[in-house]
Amino acid sequence: MAKALLGYLPTGPDRHLLAENARLKSRVRELEAELAELRASVTSAELLDELHRITVSESALA
Repeated sequence: MAKALLGYLPTGPDRHLLAENARLKSRVRELEAELAELRASVTSAELLDELHRITVSESALA
């Protein structure tokens, strides 16, 4: 019986699963890059807003 079951065990990695895994890893890398870009743009926008507030408040004091 053990020999009969041995024929049903996978002999190696499934090509479809390997391809799907590679595709998903690629997508994760894309999304991580997009997230880093969005975080950088938010930080830049916050810095620009702060500079604008400083400039406006200094011109109001003058």
